[in-house]
Amino acid sequence: MLPLLLTGQAMAAMDTSIANVAAPVLRQELGISGALLQLVVAGYVLAYAVFLITGARLGDDHGYKRMFVVGVWLFTGSSLLCGLAPSTTLLIAGRLAQGLGAALLVPQVLSLIQKTFEGDARARAIGYYSMILGLGSTAGQVLGGLAVTLDLWGLSWRPAFLINVPIGIALALQARSVLPDIRGGVRRSLDVVGVAVLTVSMLLVVIPLTFGQEVGWTDWTWFSLVLGLAGLAAFWRYETALSRRGPDSGALLNVEAVLAPGIRPGLAVVVIGFVGYGGWLFATALYLQTGLGYSPLVSGSVFAAYALGFGISNVKWSKLPPRFLRWTPPAGLGVMVAANLLFAVTALGSGWVAPVMIPLLFLAGSSHGLTFGTTVNQMTIRTSGANVPALSGLVTTSVQLSIVVGIAALGALYLSVSQPGAVEPSSRAIALVTFSIAAGAMVALACSLRLATLPIPRNLPMAERTMQSEAAKIHRRIKDAVSRLIAVPAVEIDDGQLLSEYGMNSIDLIDLVAALEAEYGIEFDPTTMTDVTCRSLSANVLASLRVG
Repeated sequence: MLPLLLTGQAMAAMDTSIANVAAPVLRQELGISGALLQLVVAGYVLAYAVFLITGARLGDDHGYKRMFVVGVWLFTGSSLLCGLAPSTTLLIAGRLAQGLGAALLVPQVLSLIQKTFEGDARARAIGYYSMILGLGSTAGQVLGGLAVTLDLWGLSWRPAFLINVPIGIALALQARSVLPDIRGGVRRSLDVVGVAVLTVSMLLVVIPLTFGQEVGWTDWTWFSLVLGLAGLAAFWRYETALSRRGPDSGALLNVEAVLAPGIRPGLAVVVIGFVGYGGWLFATALYLQTGLGYSPLVSGSVFAAYALGFGISNVKWSKLPPRFLRWTPPAGLGVMVAANLLFAVTALGSGWVAPVMIPLLFLAGSSHGLTFGTTVNQMTIRTSGANVPALSGLVTTSVQLSIVVGIAALGALYLSVSQPGAVEPSSRAIALVTFSIAAGAMVALACSLRLATLPIPRNLPMAERTMQSEAAKIHRRIKDAVSRLIAVPAVEIDDGQLLSEYGMNSIDLIDLVAALEAEYGIEFDPTTMTDVTCRSLSANVLASLRVG
């Protein structure tokens, strides 16, 4: 069962980036504009982001197996449409449908792992799940580059999408007999109006950002942008009103979680980081291939250094002493500013060469991973236990929507300056993009300093203080047991070791917190938890909830 689930997860994860590296060839063969190319790349992420939380709720209501199968069939069919698309319009439609399919299948993977595995088997399953999440984007870049470079059967970029078809058919057929037919315990209403308003508003923002430069920023682009921002404001007001009806309202956005002290500066750090990441991926793929003349395979492989740095730092930050975690995001953002300035200076000077770029990419990825993981941690410890699942869903959606905005805004910036086949203007364009990312990182650094200086709330509800006291007692018992097992004094065992070396893992701790919350009447729903937020919650339970 696990290989089946993880294969579905891998398909969805890889398609967030597989079109990126194929973008220059797509543009050349289909003769499409830079703006339409941005929609091809960003359409998948936009649909995935907007419908992700709804996909999790549909699984709870209608069964995880059913929604996984529906998601796989939709993803497979839309991959076929993308691979055979004779026009740009159908390709964009296929990418949007792919994103919707991914939003239906991905939440069911973690839900089924949680419901069907226990103990060590669950820990191993979550480990593989986390690995797929971490490596999926990089694998998509490499696979896309390989498919385009090999030019299988003379189909150029099309196999990058068609490869999903036989895999998806096999998955859907096997899932019907392999996956258990289970669903969540509580049926929740769907926020259809919220999803619709958010989707339309984001499109009204993304489309003028994408086409504005190409059409000379005519009146309709500004009207659309203003209308989209007004729509986002209306979305906020609607969700605020809906949230006041209580947890049964099914609100897409938990306003209480957003308004908690420290959440807004933390979200600003996350959003700015992934706006830069989305634009950087798109612009760099174009620069390496159409500017410097590298093959799609080399272009795709270049991103491995960034992903490796992101993955390592994002896992290892939990071993840092707790007193340092508050100041880690500003430090990481300082490194990110320096790395992007070096990207720009190098592009304008000697050019991007491997001996310089690979260490810089690793450094940039490490700083981003360190900043993201520790920022989410700082947000989590300032959030009540009842709102942690809502915070996780908010972070996940914000990350994906930020990538869309980055592709639209920074991608348009690159396309406005670069010239295919011309090194000098393309180098100026990538320098402008990386300078912009560095400027954004400076703003994020200011937000992270604001987050670091905010006190951690002490006025928690009585039920939550009781839950924390119980968690602290269990934490002490865990340390005592590990101490006896390895003959090391408990005071010498840090919390990072409990998480990474002595068998404690994020899911064990989530189960613990879920049981405590159930006992004291606090709602907890881990189905939208990201891996990073799971680790943050674990560190929170182990390190920050010792108030008993």
